[in-house]
Amino acid sequence: MKKHEGLIAFIRRFPDDEACKKYLSDQKWASGFQCRRCGHEEWGKGETAHHRRCKNCRYDESPTAHTLFHKIKFPLQKAFVIIHQLTTMKKGMSSCEISRQYGVHQETAWTFKQKVMRAMAVDPCVLSGSVEIDETVVGGHEKGKPGRSHGRRKSVQVAAEIEYPEEEGNPVIKRARSLPIHGYAASDMAPAINQMVDDTALVTTDGNLAYPKALGKRDHLVFLSENGANFQLLHWHIFNLKNWIRGTHHKVSGKHIRYYLEEFHFRFNYRNFIQRAFNTVVKNMLNLPWMPYKHMIAA
Repeated sequence: MKKHEGLIAFIRRFPDDEACKKYLSDQKWASGFQCRRCGHEEWGKGETAHHRRCKNCRYDESPTAHTLFHKIKFPLQKAFVIIHQLTTMKKGMSSCEISRQYGVHQETAWTFKQKVMRAMAVDPCVLSGSVEIDETVVGGHEKGKPGRSHGRRKSVQVAAEIEYPEEEGNPVIKRARSLPIHGYAASDMAPAINQMVDDTALVTTDGNLAYPKALGKRDHLVFLSENGANFQLLHWHIFNLKNWIRGTHHKVSGKHIRYYLEEFHFRFNYRNFIQRAFNTVVKNMLNLPWMPYKHMIAA
């Protein structure tokens, strides 16, 4: 495992906007140029050294056009540093913290963080092998709403792929995912399970009677929770997820909770490949279409 790049080294690699634009240009057209308007593949120098101008229709495209970097309201170098921090810091940052640390308006920070989170949600992993599944609620304690009662809290399906060492050693969570669900019936849980868990996985659950139907034809084992004695790895993972939401964000909107869950698990699943996390997010942001603030809050 290669040690990830520290913040000072990262800033030295991207000392100004020009370095960032060159990186975006190289990444955006890494597979070759094709004009967005006419499909022509030959290009020449555009308005700047990092633009590309079609030799057929003369359409001039910037590295940020038609991407999630389009029309950002602060320098690209600052955007790169924020992405680096969101992908490498163990707990990430809230939009309020981004606003304080980087001197941008909180609304602007929230919008950009949402774009990064959407890039983190591109092509998530599908869990296979031995997978443990449980459901929980996030959002903190509510008086008169014990256990899995809803109230203003959000129901979440959590799955963890457990890796058992060939030699002596303790099992560990290799990868994990979670998605919001509307309830605890099989019809509520099945869509989330189908997105997160491969059909060939061996799934272990507690005694919830909805799981056999929700899991379909997957191999299925049942163990009672025994007040937390079983599923210790999965329960610790759920505990860390809840603590992250409470400690970093305090609360999250039900409208956007999926992206917060994807952010948490993107960092978790990339923890052993952290040197690739920044590149992955930037490439995904280049491939996703521009989304203005008014569409972001309505999503």
